[in-house]
Amino acid sequence: MDFRDSGPSQRSLVMLAAVACVIQVALSPQISIFGGRFNAMLVLAGTLALTGNAPRAVYVGFFAGLFYDLTASVPVGLMTLLLTIGSFALSHVSNAGTTGFSSTSIRLFFVFSIVVCLANGIGLLLLGYEGDILISLGAHGLMSALLSCALAVPFLMVAGSANQGRGGFTAKGKGGTRFKSSSSGKRLRNLR
Repeated sequence: MDFRDSGPSQRSLVMLAAVACVIQVALSPQISIFGGRFNAMLVLAGTLALTGNAPRAVYVGFFAGLFYDLTASVPVGLMTLLLTIGSFALSHVSNAGTTGFSSTSIRLFFVFSIVVCLANGIGLLLLGYEGDILISLGAHGLMSALLSCALAVPFLMVAGSANQGRGGFTAKGKGGTRFKSSSSGKRLRNLR
């Protein structure tokens, strides 16, 4: 296991999780726009899945989905399943190069959010929690996805700022860069 993870630091991970839990419990039930609500757990799982660390994405997706299921009036296990599978898929699609606030991360998160929220709406319809397909897909699906995407912007910014100070592979370093010559195998040093 590589301990020099390219994702957000542990401190920012705990901070993002705490803020998401507070938003999910305190703010999300109070705000409803056209029947859609913020899903802070989806935002947390998607933001951390964009780092490309699949095991952590699966764990965070599972526990975030379980927290959502236990704090909302929905069937327990539906969002847990969706966020676990969705986080795993998103972590493999993102390939660790999309951490932070970029156009690629926003597009990937938007697709992730739409797929998970529409699948949740279909699940609510099939389980009998919703009676109308338009309300199920429109309110619980599309509007919740759009609200969650709006909420994801600050989360992606925090995840990106936590990643900037970290060491990684870069051509800039102390003392210049090193190149390996293929013909002689000697190391040449290109000083600034």
